[in-house]
Amino acid sequence: MKTILAALLLAATAASAQAPKREVFPSDYKPQPCAADGKAVCESFSPQKLAQYGTAFQGFNIHQEWIDAHWNEMTEAFVPLCRKAANCFTVKDNDWVYCLDLLQNEFLGTCNRFPANSKDRAQCVMFAKTYYIGLGTKQKQYDETQACVAKEPQGAPRKLEAWVEPSLVELHHDGKLNIYAIDAETRIPVRATITMDGDTPMKSTEGPVTKTGYPNLWTARYKRVPNAQGHTDLAPPVMTLTATGYEPLVLTMPMPEIHTMTVAMSPAVAKLKRGTNTITVTAKDTTTGKPVWGHVMAGTVVLGETNKPIALEWPKGEKRPEIWVRSLYGWHSDVVVAEGEK
Repeated sequence: MKTILAALLLAATAASAQAPKREVFPSDYKPQPCAADGKAVCESFSPQKLAQYGTAFQGFNIHQEWIDAHWNEMTEAFVPLCRKAANCFTVKDNDWVYCLDLLQNEFLGTCNRFPANSKDRAQCVMFAKTYYIGLGTKQKQYDETQACVAKEPQGAPRKLEAWVEPSLVELHHDGKLNIYAIDAETRIPVRATITMDGDTPMKSTEGPVTKTGYPNLWTARYKRVPNAQGHTDLAPPVMTLTATGYEPLVLTMPMPEIHTMTVAMSPAVAKLKRGTNTITVTAKDTTTGKPVWGHVMAGTVVLGETNKPIALEWPKGEKRPEIWVRSLYGWHSDVVVAEGEK
């Protein structure tokens, strides 16, 4: 039990210390007429059963005296969160599980009213977690809400607003990230489907389809875009978010600015001769000045790596091939060192 409680307390502290700049479910959302009653959504274990279920489901040791003393205070604090869930039910592509999942951290966050590391904080975290589990299935309220929404006049497609967490996806990122979407007018979360371009697919942790609101797995990598020279430039991947009743939203992955690469060849292209040439193509990051490791290409043939002596074969009777560099790690766009003979 101590291990579980410590993990919950750590999660609650981390959520508080590293709170996202934006609320997953904005507090200034616009209530909807078809939303279910928040108190009905908030029905959970009774005060007489909560401690028992906390022990059975989570191994908690919630004191009945604490429950009795704080029941009204805590359940009143939960009602605004349940109203959020009730309004979340009004969006067609949301389901009740998604709507409640979004609010788990907010339930734990109500315990910030008690001093950190105090007995009250520890009891509250166990209480809030158990109460949240006790919300159970809300399919009935969800179905009733959706039936009400279906009777409303259908207007023009609505607009989405979305953002990524972390707000800057570093190049070394290889793991979880979140994309959140809300209705641009009502500011209610929307569980939108994510379609992504680029060479690295995004994978969902919650099912076969990547969606907003749940962590997704992604290895950060720029995509390659054809350029006028017949090579490729790098660009951040682009996501398209779609949801029933909404205009598609195009969202560019927030990644660091793409650095350019400065290249030079020794000997100079004018001094190359037919036959075997030993050349060195140096490549440096224009911003940092650090070496860039890449493939030195002669047309479509890989000659070797940058910043090392390599052999270039220029057969008699053939035109000199174009010499260019492609970054090994995909952090720089292609750069032409010397154009091929016309």
